[in-house]
Amino acid sequence: MGTWVKETDEAFYLMQGNQWISRIQKRPSAGNPNERVLNVEGMRDWFLRSDSPLAMTVSVGTDGPEPEQAGSSGGETPPPPDGGGTSPEEPGGEPAPEPVKSLALRVKSTTYFKLQPKLASELTDAEKVLVTNGTTFDIQYYIDMGKNHWQVQLLEPTLGDKTNRTWYVYTPDIDVLTGVRLRVISDTLFKTEPKISSQLSESQKVFVKNGTQLNLLAFKPAAGDHYEVELADAIVGAEVNTKWYVYSLDTKVDGNRQTLEVTGDTIFKARPVPASQLSDADKVLVKKGTVFLLNSYAQPESNHVRVALQGAFLGPQNRTSWYAYVPDIQISGTEIGNRPGDQGSGQPGNPADRGVALSFPGFTGTYYSNDPIQPKNRYGVRGNFTWGEALHVNRSTGAYRRPANAGVIYNILKVADAIEEIRKMYGDKPLKINSWYRDPATNAAVGGASMSRHLSGDAVDFVVPGVRCSDVYARLNGWWGSRGGLASSSVFTHIDVRGYRARWSYGY
Repeated sequence: MGTWVKETDEAFYLMQGNQWISRIQKRPSAGNPNERVLNVEGMRDWFLRSDSPLAMTVSVGTDGPEPEQAGSSGGETPPPPDGGGTSPEEPGGEPAPEPVKSLALRVKSTTYFKLQPKLASELTDAEKVLVTNGTTFDIQYYIDMGKNHWQVQLLEPTLGDKTNRTWYVYTPDIDVLTGVRLRVISDTLFKTEPKISSQLSESQKVFVKNGTQLNLLAFKPAAGDHYEVELADAIVGAEVNTKWYVYSLDTKVDGNRQTLEVTGDTIFKARPVPASQLSDADKVLVKKGTVFLLNSYAQPESNHVRVALQGAFLGPQNRTSWYAYVPDIQISGTEIGNRPGDQGSGQPGNPADRGVALSFPGFTGTYYSNDPIQPKNRYGVRGNFTWGEALHVNRSTGAYRRPANAGVIYNILKVADAIEEIRKMYGDKPLKINSWYRDPATNAAVGGASMSRHLSGDAVDFVVPGVRCSDVYARLNGWWGSRGGLASSSVFTHIDVRGYRARWSYGY
């Protein structure tokens, strides 16, 4: 049976019988919103087939259905209508996406994988491999090279002569399978800035209808109750743009993932020592911009953090666990189940009363719950935060979260200095402390992360009364830089002094 070509509003198809066997999807034109464009390079392979197409049908503007894929029983399954089903994972709504076990990408428009980040027409046949839509690859990591190209490291060398794992790919032609999904629950706008829509030009916003579902590479808090989202599998609007802002109350995010991004060329090491002390087998060069899926990470040691990569095997011994130099990395995303609901004890009712007597491991003497953590803060006055707030003292019973070791006390002192600065930034407005130190039992009970910084005492969840938490996050983001972690939910802002950059949204 011969083949033929069909064009629809959405794509060009290589047809066999009444079903398609290869597809090249159209995209909005960057220059003319009334036009659609596509990468015609993928068609070359169609006409090199022994049964190359000899006819073409154009079905544009007819509102007809898209053809079904060969081998399918009915095409893609449409999403159920609103209220059309429930799931055990999320009663009354869509099932939550499955957590991904490794980085994976799927080709959505037939494209070339290339040995150089150039146009396919500039490369020899030996430097490129045509990959048809629907093909899926497990990858170890990717590097954003700019100009809509990624360098990807395949888990297995399955392309070309099957000796090379490193390829370049045009990103609008691929999806990334992430396990994180954005659902639009009310008609909304995707925007290039986190502002109200009336402050933006028409070219800076795109209408997205209720019910739209998009996979995300990342999402973080942004000013004005917005999310900053990076799309994994779709292009929204006339530009090839994957990064947008969207009003959080119009959306719902399902799923979690944590990624490690390398912010400067660095060396991953088997031990937290200078690279010169390690053999070549115990270190590996990692380029700036590399993104890994992260399984877990430990507390810093000697200015290094031990990370367990998920689905990435580096170096001659195929290691997944490495020590990374903390100034060269940042962590994004939140651990599954990290939805803390801790509540603080509040400021002492009578500051003149020293309150409940406390004892600290590694320290002699007696401390009191109403005493300031800093007798004199960085501004030369009595500190504004008390041991009672840090240790969640119950003034009626005298119970408190006893620090596990002296290190907790030193960490409380460090983060107290940071929130004194924040208080000053807001005109010495009192801050409400939701959560400070948590012992392991409390951390589990309130839904904290397994490696929560609250366990070390160097993290605080707080509220600036009268200021949206997303606006607090946005104001602090640049100021805090790589000194530690910063995150936001709709009801508190989190800050910690871990010593390297980490950013996330709790998604609620």
